[in-house]
Amino acid sequence: MKRLSRSRRSLWLVLGLVLGVLATAATMAVAGLQPADLNFTPRTEAQTTNVDVARAWAKNYYGAHTAVSGPNGTWYTPLNLESNYANEARSVADHTDHWLFARRHVPQRAIVLDVDDTTLTTWNYELYSNWDFNPTTNAQFVGITNGVFTGNMFPPTPGMLDLASHAKSLGYGIFWITGRGDSQHAATIANLVDDSAAGLPNIDEVTLNGHTIPEVDAGYPLPTPIDIGHGGFADGLFTKPPVGSYPAYLDTPEFCGPFIDAGVSCPTVQYKSGTRAYIESQGYDIVADLGDQFSDLEGNYADKVFKMPNPNYYLP
Repeated sequence: MKRLSRSRRSLWLVLGLVLGVLATAATMAVAGLQPADLNFTPRTEAQTTNVDVARAWAKNYYGAHTAVSGPNGTWYTPLNLESNYANEARSVADHTDHWLFARRHVPQRAIVLDVDDTTLTTWNYELYSNWDFNPTTNAQFVGITNGVFTGNMFPPTPGMLDLASHAKSLGYGIFWITGRGDSQHAATIANLVDDSAAGLPNIDEVTLNGHTIPEVDAGYPLPTPIDIGHGGFADGLFTKPPVGSYPAYLDTPEFCGPFIDAGVSCPTVQYKSGTRAYIESQGYDIVADLGDQFSDLEGNYADKVFKMPNPNYYLP
C-alpha cells in the first residue's frame, strides 16, 4: 500500500463502503467482486452515500461506534478485535491459509503481502486524520517524525500474523510489496517485525497529542532476503523507489517503462505486477498475493489473489 496521494479520501470512503455492501471477503475470483467504476456519475442522491453516514458506518464496522475523529479524538483506542472488520479480515486470512496448505508442495513457493491495511491496520490514523490523508502526519504513525524514527503505531491486521507465520513454517518465501517509499523502508521493517530487525533503536512507547500508547512491533517473520534492486535493500521488503531510481526490471513497456520515460511515478498496478514478475524471475512461484486494494492484485504473476477488507480509501 502504498502510500499514494489521498487528498480526497472521503470520496473513496464512500466508494469503499458501497463495495463492502456488494461483496464479501474472499478471493477476487468470487463472482461480483470488482474494482469500482470511478467514472460512474450518480443521477440521484439515492445512488450515493452521505459522507457523514459513511464515516459512521465505518466506525460501526470497526466496532468503534462512539469513536471521535480528529487529532483530539479517540484514535489512541486499541483496535477492536471482536469487530465485524476483524472477523472479516480473519476470514480472508483463513481462506488464504487453506489455499497455502493445499499448495504446500509447490517448489520454491512464495507469498506476497501488501503492508497498509493488509498486514498492518491503519484505522487509528483514519480516525486521527478524519479520513484526510496528510503525508506528514501519516509518517508519524509509520514511525518517522522530522526524519527521525520515533516509533510505530500501526497494529497487525487480525488473522494475518498467524497466516504469515504458518506460511513461513510451510516453507513459503515471504515478500512484502508496498507503495511506501524507500525513505520509510527501515521504519516499515520495524513495525512489521521489530525495531532491532530494522537496525533502529528500541522504543517502547509513542506519545502524540498528549496520549502515550505502546509502540508496535507486530512480530511478523522476517521477509525472505532478495535484492530489491534499489536503495541498497536486500531484505525482501519492496518499497517504492523515487522517480528516477526505478530498477531495471521495472523499465519495460509492460510495466513502468512508459512512466520512467515520462519522468513520472509508476502507477500501482504496473509497479506491483512488475515487482511480482521480478520475484518469479528469481525462481519463485507466487502461490498467493494479498492486498486491500484491487491495484495490489491486478496484473497477473500470482496463482491466486485474496482481497482484504478496507472501506476507508481507494487507490486505483
